[in-house]
Amino acid sequence: MDFLRHHWYDLGLIPGFLTLYYMRVNYRTLTQAQEYLILNFFALTCHQFEEYRFPGGFPAIMNGIVQKSPTPDRWPLNSNSSMLINTFTTYCIYFPVIFMPDQTILGLVSVIFGFQQFVIHAININKAAGTIYTPGLTTVLLGFIPNGVKYIQHCHAAGRLGIREFLIGFVSAVSFGYLILNKVTFTWLPDSNSPYPFSASELSRFGARLAGIA
Repeated sequence: MDFLRHHWYDLGLIPGFLTLYYMRVNYRTLTQAQEYLILNFFALTCHQFEEYRFPGGFPAIMNGIVQKSPTPDRWPLNSNSSMLINTFTTYCIYFPVIFMPDQTILGLVSVIFGFQQFVIHAININKAAGTIYTPGLTTVLLGFIPNGVKYIQHCHAAGRLGIREFLIGFVSAVSFGYLILNKVTFTWLPDSNSPYPFSASELSRFGARLAGIA
C-alpha cells in the first residue's frame, strides 16, 4: 500500500494509455462524445503525472506556499489523502462516463471539473506563488480546456445540451469540486500528525524549489 501512496500518479498513466488504445481499436463504434471523454480522462492522468512526477512538486506548493503549512511534508495534504482524492474520487467522475455517452450531464460534470483546474492552477496557485506556471497548468491548457470546449460544442450541436442541462451540470460540478477540493481535502482528511508524509524525493521536485523546501 505504501508503494501506491508514492506512485499512484505514475501507475495512473497505465489506464490513461489503455483508454487511448481502446479508442484506437474501437474508433469505428465510438461516438464523438466518447472520444472527447476518453481524451479528457487521458488528460486527467497526465495532469496528475505533471503535478506529482514531472516536473512535480505540487504537494510542496500547496502545503508550503498556498496553505503556509509548518509541516509541508504531511499537512494539509499527505500521501494518503492525495492518493484517495486523485484516484478513487476523480476516476469515478472521469472514467465511467466514457461508457455512458448519452448521460450528457455526467459528462459535463467531468468537463467543468476540469475547467475548475484552470482557476486553481492559472489563477489561485500562481497568484500565491508569484509565478506564471505551476505543475499541472500545461495539461489544463492543452488537455482539459480544449477537450471540454469541444465536448460542449458537440453536445450542443447534437441537441443534447441546453440551458437546463448546462445549469444542472455546472451546479453539480461546482458542488462536487467544493466537496472534494475543500471539505474532504482540507477539512476532513488533514492530520498534522499524519503517518503518511510525502517522500523526500516528492519534496525535492520543481514545486519544492518554489516553496523553498528544496
